[in-house]
Order: sequence, then structure tokens, then C-alpha cells
Amino acid sequence: MSRIFYLLPLLLLACGRYQAPAGFAGGELQPSPNALSQQFLEGLRDGREVTDIVDQLAAYDPGKLSAALDSRNEQLAFWINVYNGMVQYLLTRNPELYDDRADFFDTPRFTVAGQPLSPNEIEHGIIRGGENRFGLGFIPQFFPSKFERTFRIRGGDSRIHFALNCGASDCPPVAIYAPDTFDEQINTRVRSYLATHSAIREEDGEPVLVTSPLFSWFRGDFRDHDGVDDFLVNYGVVEPTRKNIRREYKDYDWTLETGIWAE
Repeated sequence: MSRIFYLLPLLLLACGRYQAPAGFAGGELQPSPNALSQQFLEGLRDGREVTDIVDQLAAYDPGKLSAALDSRNEQLAFWINVYNGMVQYLLTRNPELYDDRADFFDTPRFTVAGQPLSPNEIEHGIIRGGENRFGLGFIPQFFPSKFERTFRIRGGDSRIHFALNCGASDCPPVAIYAPDTFDEQINTRVRSYLATHSAIREEDGEPVLVTSPLFSWFRGDFRDHDGVDDFLVNYGVVEPTRKNIRREYKDYDWTLETGIWAE
């Protein structure tokens, strides 16, 4: 019993979240986190030096950053931009990191608000809302870090799978997201990606939809659109009358290719 008594404060601390100082207003961070994330990608796209921006992202106070990202679209736009910028930044400077993809995605090499982060930690722990990377979207992470508890975007958003660029040839192009136009932008990216990665063909006299394996890898995430079938209908890939069409998934091209930017 005494051990539990002494461990309880540590457990409560581990389960906490970063808090901004009393009286802090999110707008006090200048430039705003979203503006800085956009500048990060703009610099990478235009071939400019971005070390100063990387340093600014690393220097944020986590409590202040959390307070500044006070809307869902601000959170999504910021973390998608940071993820895509991190991947481009690391792989254009050290493409050999991609030789061992598992190590690349698992190893923390990019710091945000004092926390070294890996691509997997940002994607699954934060952007997907704290999902287990192997759970197909059905199993949450059971022991998230304090940083992930602070920043995870609750409920997730299945559209992010068509916005995150992991450095491979088949990854979606990198767009630069802004909170005010986030929904319009990401809906455009979803339609564009699926238009070029989906096709209906005939097999043994029956129609078959051949599309991205992203739907298979993260099938549980699409519950926010009532499932993959409805998502495909909503984004014009199949007609409502073909909602239950049989699906097959393409092989994913993991060839390293940086610098794929949305038009």
C-alpha cells in the first residue's frame, strides 16, 4: 500500500498535460505557430535556409504552444505542416536515413517545443489522435507520453492520410496548410490524390476498384465518414450505386522521392 501511495504522484504527473503560464494568451506567440509552420515549408520549397525556423520550432514552450493552437484546424494545419517539413528537411539533407525506413520513422530526430520527435510519434501519437500504429485505426495507444497527451488531436481525421508526405514516390504531394482554408485545401488534396490513384477495371465480368492501400492500412480511421465505402462515395471515386464495389489495393511505391509539392 505504501508503494502505491508514493507512486501515485508520479503516475498523476505522467498523465498530465503541459499548461501555459497563468494569464498567457495564445496570440502572444509571434510569429504564430501556424505562420511559422507555413514559413518552414515555403522555405524548403523555395530552397532557402530554414535552420532559424527549425530552431524556433524547437524553442517553443510546450504549454504556450498548446494554448496557441486553440482550434482543431489550427492543430491539424500546424502538425501536418511540421510533419511534412520534418520529412523534407531530414531527407533532403541526409537521404541515406531512408535506407532503413523503419529506423527513420521510429527515431526522434526533429525537435518541437523541446521534445525530440520521430515521424511516427507525430503521425500516430498526435495527428491521428493517439492511435496505435499497428492497430489499423481500432486500437489506441495505451501509454501516451505527456507531450502526446497535450497535443493529440482527439477524434483524428481520416483525410490526413492524403496530406502526409513520408518521402516515398506514392506519398501525397506536400501542400502548405492554413487554418482558415484547411478544409477546402485538404478536401482538394483528397480528391486529387484519389483521382490519380484509383481506377475501376473489369475482372471476370465484374467491376473492381483498384485504389490506395492507405484504406487498408488505416481502415478504422475512416469511421469519421461511416467507413471506407462512404468515404469513396463522398469524394467521387465511386457512384453511390457502386458503394459496395469490390476493392483491391495497389502496391505502394516506397522509392525515396523528396520535393513533391502540390500545385
